Amino acid sequence: MTKITTSTKIAADLDKKYCRIVLTQDKPTWHRLVETVEGTLEYRMGVGKWKNITRRTFRTLVRSIVQTAKAHQLGQIAIELDVKAFSQLEEFGSQWVYRTLGENLQLAQYEFTKYKTKDMSKTLLKEVVVCGTLSAAEKTAFKAGLIVGESANITRDIANTSGEDMTPSKLAAAAKEALAGTKATVKALGSAEIKKAKMGLLEVVGKGAADKPQFIIIEWWGAGKPTVAEKKAGKKQPIALIGKGITYDSGGLNVKPTGAMHEMHMDMSGGSAMIGTMRAIALLGLKKNVVAFIPAAENSISAESMRAGDIATSMSGQTVEILHTDAEGRLVLADAMTYAETHYTPSVILDAATLTGAALSALGQHASAIMTKDKKLQETLMELGENSGDLVWPLPLWDEYKSSLKSSRADIANIATNFSRFGGCIEGGTFLSFFAPKNTPWAHIDIAPRMESIPSDKLAKGAAGEPVRLLVKFVEQHG
Repeated sequence: MTKITTSTKIAADLDKKYCRIVLTQDKPTWHRLVETVEGTLEYRMGVGKWKNITRRTFRTLVRSIVQTAKAHQLGQIAIELDVKAFSQLEEFGSQWVYRTLGENLQLAQYEFTKYKTKDMSKTLLKEVVVCGTLSAAEKTAFKAGLIVGESANITRDIANTSGEDMTPSKLAAAAKEALAGTKATVKALGSAEIKKAKMGLLEVVGKGAADKPQFIIIEWWGAGKPTVAEKKAGKKQPIALIGKGITYDSGGLNVKPTGAMHEMHMDMSGGSAMIGTMRAIALLGLKKNVVAFIPAAENSISAESMRAGDIATSMSGQTVEILHTDAEGRLVLADAMTYAETHYTPSVILDAATLTGAALSALGQHASAIMTKDKKLQETLMELGENSGDLVWPLPLWDEYKSSLKSSRADIANIATNFSRFGGCIEGGTFLSFFAPKNTPWAHIDIAPRMESIPSDKLAKGAAGEPVRLLVKFVEQHG
């Protein structure tokens, strides 16, 4: 892991072991590694006109610095930014700049090396020093950025881990490890407790695997746990965050085709994002109440697996005809939504899940899809997406879509009863809408497009760690 610190010194006054990163207004294709007459190394990077740097391109710029350093095997680098030069960022303030800098330095330095047998220590970036005099507020913002970025990297570690090494019970253990030392509490309901709670959808999804389902609950009472009277009065209601924790998705008996299964250890990305988010919230000490729920199961193939055509009863009491065993994520999320509403009466519910491949067809790989009937919530998530870098874009959640899920044998089906291939992402959100509480704002975030990084992200291959930054921002500003 790269050490990232600040220094009141200017870059020129640091030890010669540090390579100075010098940003110029040359074209972004212009790069030069030079040794100065003083014997120090400078890496001169063209970034284009500073006045043209936006929120999006600033994040890419920060990541490019780290990516370049790693490519040239620079062990230590020093960065000195003239924040005022980026005129388009002025409206967001220097605190936003330094928090974003911290977040993206962390995200860019990350490499997943758990299964590498070769010693990578000699080629990894060891240290980054951010030079210059920062105000107390800027230092606080930078440290917050480091915490959020590191927490997103823990999310990536979990999601990148193979299904064999991150089963439901091991995911529960990973959550406890990630939150250890904080004031957040983690508990996991096992098979007997899931059955007792009548979470029949979570139960049916995971019954084919050797390692049975877990229902992970992470509580953070930053504003104080509500008393019975406060709960009745609707005070101190927590934010509910729900993440799909399918630790491996074979597709079940409707098995996935060759080439579509090998990355399905990352189907736990929504659940791992909740672990990272809750860690960041706890370490930042946010004065908010937040509870995360991770329905964890392995969608496996065995004689005990759910079958296409089976009918399961949800915690809400609604019956579901399982027409396709690979539409399992929506099943576990449905029970989690009911549990959250029943036991915690949240002020708002957000769920995040690698739910549909159709989301990629709709949006490509640059933004997650959001679906909600709450216009204000939609606008808030879109703006916070731009602010944080976890971009989201809306799709409709109209009642007209519900008719396609009406089953002749049960209350609803888990996919369109005519097996339509149209609007698959909307179909997933529509299914969940049958389980959304009527009077609680709710938004579904399909993060399948952002499950893994793409070249333009300037990040290591593998899990992207989204939407941790978005969720932390939401918690910070909500209420």
